[in-house]
Amino acid sequence: MNSTRHGPLTCAQREWFLDVGIDADTPWSHASNFTGVLHGSGARVDDVRAAIAAVLSRHEGLRTLLPVGSDGAREQHVLAAAEVVRLAPPGPEALAEAAATPFRLASQPPILFVLETTAGTVGRIGIVIDHAAVDGWGMRVLRTDFLQALRGGAAFADRPVPEQPLETVSWEASAPGRAYAERAEAHWRRQLTALRDGLSGWRPPGTPAAVAPVLQSRWLASARAARSAEAAAKRAGVPVAAAYLTAFGSAIAAVEGAPCVGIRALAANRLSAGTQASVRKAVMPVPVLVGDLAATAGHQLHGHRFANLDPYRAAALDAEILGELAFTGATAARFNFIDASIVGSAANSRSLGAEAIPFTDPSVQDRIMEQPDRPGGSRYILNVQHRPGAALLTLACHRDTAWAPAAGDMLRHVEDALTRAAMPV
Repeated sequence: MNSTRHGPLTCAQREWFLDVGIDADTPWSHASNFTGVLHGSGARVDDVRAAIAAVLSRHEGLRTLLPVGSDGAREQHVLAAAEVVRLAPPGPEALAEAAATPFRLASQPPILFVLETTAGTVGRIGIVIDHAAVDGWGMRVLRTDFLQALRGGAAFADRPVPEQPLETVSWEASAPGRAYAERAEAHWRRQLTALRDGLSGWRPPGTPAAVAPVLQSRWLASARAARSAEAAAKRAGVPVAAAYLTAFGSAIAAVEGAPCVGIRALAANRLSAGTQASVRKAVMPVPVLVGDLAATAGHQLHGHRFANLDPYRAAALDAEILGELAFTGATAARFNFIDASIVGSAANSRSLGAEAIPFTDPSVQDRIMEQPDRPGGSRYILNVQHRPGAALLTLACHRDTAWAPAAGDMLRHVEDALTRAAMPV
């Protein structure tokens, strides 16, 4: 292995593999790939290759392998260089094939560039990247850095130096990193204890978790939800994400029959200029006790500071405090919110996966869409991709949960709850 340096995974990298229920490359892992398309504007192939090389040099995570070490845990090995470019004739076929790549992370860098070429010049540039290596914010950084490199010159002279994943590992193991982890653990303990007390006497519906879980996903593109969320948030003086989170909690309480709900809200946790300039996966969960809109927003805002707790320590706290209530729909559901502030306006009109749903198009509005079932994935999660005039709500859950037969109704419940919240008092 031609690696320049290596080390353990970051907390966020470990959390990804723990959450999706696997620690191996699988044929269906392409389902979580991010994709993007840029215009080459007739640039020469050599110039585009040089821009790609500059971006790979700047961001180690894009040329990193994640093999399993002798102790059975994944490691990250940074390569000196990586070949991640495919040349193709104009047309959608090559990008569609690349988007369906199940990246073999132990032996294959997590990114592919597809250059559609004609007579030595480049038309469209497709970018496909494994979700294990990037989040929504990281995709925005990747696009910005690539376009800046393509313009040439001293491409990154005016940009902060990105923090590399192995540098994050070093910080997490340092005295400041350990002090942060202690504060984060104290916050998690307070939130989980309050959730346990609120659920006193409640028992979850459903059956034990399947040994080989199957993920079901349902989509709803909704202008009504987006506009209502904007109106409700403006009236209450809270972030739009909090409106969706509160409505999601209401849907969970209804399907679970639970007196209160705690949701793991995902936060990018980018605390410095170096982490904000980095193409990496940084999203981590933090528990949010859901109440009315103002209370939920307060818990969410406060919790954002504590979204980098080691996932195995978080699981231990779940078991210690919640006991048999841990990992149920009322305690472990996840919530992910994406808007233009995270991915940029240009990318925020279609879903970020290979299906590229144009959720702003009226022709796809107001109907429940189904994605083919697949193994693994988060057990309970709502993803929201939001614009002020339209949103895409994606509810995913395992087939053995109480959510599976009610997924469409839960999406409608979220939409209706937002509509009610937006009504004049």
